Amino acid sequence: MRIPARALTVVFVVLIIIGIGASTARFAQVDEGQRGIIITQGAVTGIQEPGIFFQPFAPFTRVEIVNVRRQTREVTQNVASSDKQLYDIAIQVDYIRNPAPAALTASYGQIGVYDEDLHAFLDGFISDALKSASTQYTLDQVLADRGSLSNRITQLLTTAGDGRPSPVDQLFVRLEAVKVLDIVVTDEYARLLSEKANLEVQIETEERRRQQIEAQQANNLFQAEQEAKVALTTERGRTDAALEAANRDAQVRAIQGRYWRENPELFELRQRELFVEMLKGGNLWFIDPNTNLTLLLNQMATGSPNAIPVQPVQPAPPAPEPAPTPNLGRRLF
Repeated sequence: MRIPARALTVVFVVLIIIGIGASTARFAQVDEGQRGIIITQGAVTGIQEPGIFFQPFAPFTRVEIVNVRRQTREVTQNVASSDKQLYDIAIQVDYIRNPAPAALTASYGQIGVYDEDLHAFLDGFISDALKSASTQYTLDQVLADRGSLSNRITQLLTTAGDGRPSPVDQLFVRLEAVKVLDIVVTDEYARLLSEKANLEVQIETEERRRQQIEAQQANNLFQAEQEAKVALTTERGRTDAALEAANRDAQVRAIQGRYWRENPELFELRQRELFVEMLKGGNLWFIDPNTNLTLLLNQMATGSPNAIPVQPVQPAPPAPEPAPTPNLGRRLF
């Protein structure tokens, strides 16, 4: 069976079209963490999200794959501190490309799609920020607080200045983190740091010793205060007891005085008893007329320390009798 010539022609034409379409078709697979930049005749015509890109009869179209994953750059540099100390510092900068279509389009036009080109630009900006930030801190401050230096570098990379966008905006990237990895100082400065550390240890030891002495002194003072309080309490107790005894004695004397005033006979009897007590020694007593005789006698009888001392006077010896005169005259009757 012969195939008609026209049919052969149609089949031949179809095969030619299929061949041309296959040869001019564009196919690309975009993985997660990547974006495809569709370029037609040198101009960006679109951004391909993760997935498969296929376009037939596109002889002047190509797809450039760009990395939008998180990347890390480590930079080591010799810098000078604000106190003129030289040291080596290593920092790590984590970043990603801005995945927005407009940012990818602009990045392709200015930097390209290769990470090596982006790293060259980024390393220059990091180096400049590191030099500028290091001159704003002393070496001691950097060693004591690395976070402050990291924050300052981050600020320099993300802040616009001189009418120009910030470094990260110029590179169309987003900064994720900045941290100081290592700081290497000179041998002379390391020796000074060692001496400083030893001095700080000595100062801390002396401070603890001073605190212990102060604590012991405070404890001794507390004990002295407690002993003083106990002594004061004891003395107050004795004073209160003495006052109470004196008060009771005064009350007893007041009762006795009232009782004597109400019983004159007993009062007279009491005076006589006191007089008898005074005259037991056979002494004579001279008493001021203004003296309260009853009070004086009572104090002397009771041995009160407030008794008014009265000096007894020994009685004068009797005068000798005159000798008898002889009777020479006449006896008178």
